Amino acid sequence: MKLRNQQIDMISWTSKEGIVTPVRFRMEEDGETIVIKIGHILRTDKNMFAGTPTLIFRCSSVVGGIEKLYELTYNCGSQQWLLKKI
Repeated sequence: MKLRNQQIDMISWTSKEGIVTPVRFRMEEDGETIVIKIGHILRTDKNMFAGTPTLIFRCSSVVGGIEKLYELTYNCGSQQWLLKKI
């Protein structure tokens, strides 16, 4: 996986228990907008980054006929999503 640290637009849902689940995201690549639907969430980790709780999602999706693994990070304090690695 290649390190990206790119801010992305995310559609997610939150359960009544407060569990956040990513659904799909939009990113820019080579001046083109790409929408990727989350295929499978392989692992979810809770972490602290600079004193702020974060959620790290390791996921896979089929993009252009190829299965890609990637890592998404949700910063609970700023409520921002990052495409960490792809």
